[in-house]
Amino acid sequence: MKSLNYPQLSLGSSLPVLVILLLAFIIDSNRIVCQEVPTLEENDFKWKIPGAKYLDPSSFFSLHGYVDGVFGSSSEEWTTPKTIGIGMPGQVLVPNTNNSSFSYDAAIFIGSEMSEKTRLMMEMHLVTDPSGAGAAGPGGLTFVLTEATGSWDIAPELLTFSGGIFWLPFGTVNQDWLGAQNLFSLIPQASEALPTHWNERGIRINGMKKLGNKSAVNYAISMGNGYENWNIMGQKSVDNNENKSVTGRVSVFPGMGDKLNVGFSYSTGDMNSELNNSMDSLSFMRYPSNFNALGADLTLDLEKFKVRSYMIASQQSLDISSNSTQFTSSEIGRFGLMGELMYEINTSDINIGFESIVPKIRYDYLASDILSSVSGSTENFQNSTLSFGFNFHVNEQFYFAIDYNICDELNYTELNNDRFIARLTARF
Repeated sequence: MKSLNYPQLSLGSSLPVLVILLLAFIIDSNRIVCQEVPTLEENDFKWKIPGAKYLDPSSFFSLHGYVDGVFGSSSEEWTTPKTIGIGMPGQVLVPNTNNSSFSYDAAIFIGSEMSEKTRLMMEMHLVTDPSGAGAAGPGGLTFVLTEATGSWDIAPELLTFSGGIFWLPFGTVNQDWLGAQNLFSLIPQASEALPTHWNERGIRINGMKKLGNKSAVNYAISMGNGYENWNIMGQKSVDNNENKSVTGRVSVFPGMGDKLNVGFSYSTGDMNSELNNSMDSLSFMRYPSNFNALGADLTLDLEKFKVRSYMIASQQSLDISSNSTQFTSSEIGRFGLMGELMYEINTSDINIGFESIVPKIRYDYLASDILSSVSGSTENFQNSTLSFGFNFHVNEQFYFAIDYNICDELNYTELNNDRFIARLTARF
């Protein structure tokens, strides 16, 4: 394209010329109004933002999202610390207060295909920070990026390579962090049986192989920065302690198409390469450690009747050589078990405003060791939660969910922390 050279004019002498140019442009624009609109490549003189080249209208992309409006009833000891249970960021969908309160979750999913074999995906959430303060705006607003990956199909179906930040490919528990996808609003306590959080920065490979018309096997393996401790605050922007972690899942569809899936997961890594003197001597996050975790999960989808469950068992070995109190054991064992089921009742024919009503129930259990100054070793504590309720579907993309959650501390001081939760979910 030839460059355009404009004459240098002073402000006083340029006005008549500008008027003439403007009139010529108007006359010329009438001539081209029925012509084909030039592409960006043919006529690209407009000022652009720095990221303009990523806004090419010829690129294919998908845009989806959801909004959850959540109400939690008053619960006298909801914020009282448990000996074991969900750590930070905690129950992100449920208001972190003993008072009855409203909260929300909003998410956007953006995907784009650059070619038949390359694509990207971004998942962003706007949530209420459990502290109530937030970091991105008023009202406790916090911005969370849970997945941002670029993917390349090296071998169709068999091998895809991805890099960025992504959900850890361990079991199916990561579904419970997505408000519009989970059956209940509470995140299962069983998920804490895995000693690390559920997002990872690194690389991932995945693929699948059909074994017949109704059977297949798939896999996903990741390696990433790992964590300095269990909760989300242990996820740093870079690896400060050479604690790379490896996680993988293999699952089988044994002959019922995609209706039945059985998966097996494994994760290993290090945490806290150095002693953290800011933590209490009885906190497992104080000491350098390594962990190994095993998981199994099952999903059965028979259209109206659905079952989902998983089990997680892990062992965390602490280096307590620097502790002044000599423990006889430095092995922290954890076990988590979750099972939920639902049945969809079609009500579209009786004209009550809902296409379907879904009764649901879930049992959630966690057992975990903690360091004890009383025994000089470890003690084991257990929590369980029984949740039940209904989902009322106005249509496929809009529904109300109500559930009551009975939370029990099984072998230590019982808390008055049962809670009713209602949720409105709209998604597109």
